[in-house]
Amino acid sequence: MRFFRPLLALALAWLTFIIFTYANAEMQRVDADGNKSPDALKVVLYFGGVVIVGGASGVLFAAMVMPAIGDTIGKFFFNPDEKIEKSPHADALSAIARGDYEMAVQEYLNAFGKDPHDTLALSEVVRLECDQLDNPEAAADILEQALEREWTAEDAAFLTSRLVDVYWKHQHRVREARALLMQIIETMPGTKHSANAQHKLQEIERQIALED
Repeated sequence: MRFFRPLLALALAWLTFIIFTYANAEMQRVDADGNKSPDALKVVLYFGGVVIVGGASGVLFAAMVMPAIGDTIGKFFFNPDEKIEKSPHADALSAIARGDYEMAVQEYLNAFGKDPHDTLALSEVVRLECDQLDNPEAAADILEQALEREWTAEDAAFLTSRLVDVYWKHQHRVREARALLMQIIETMPGTKHSANAQHKLQEIERQIALED
């Protein structure tokens, strides 16, 4: 089968050569009076042969050349020998899709255990605990324990901001939330975290004024 297609291509090329050779000879045929008088039937047959050979060549091109071009392009953009890395949050997302939020929390915690810098995993745990499992206490404990570690300033501000949301919106610990916002403003002046903290602080202070 490997050699069939090349042989077929050679046969079509040879047939094309024969057809054009005889067609040209017929067109150049001269009658007894010196006038060119090609046989119309033969010319039509030759023309039909060209059409058939052309169609067969097109089919052969589509069957042989196009797949090879497609494979070459595919290998250029994607190497099938390369392993596709699984997302560290894939199992958690699958659990969420099934509605198994407790399993999703566990999967996110597993991801965080493998990558202690995965703040997104912690943030998703907090979201699920507060919004789906109605357990903001667990969310607050997780963030408080996490913030006892050393973090970059950006990560610490992000996690602290998430803890503010838990204190303020879910546990109604407004003054603790206010203290954390002041901490962000003092430690990261001129940053987006500071600007967000100032905005939240204004809302909290209005709430405190109403309560007092």
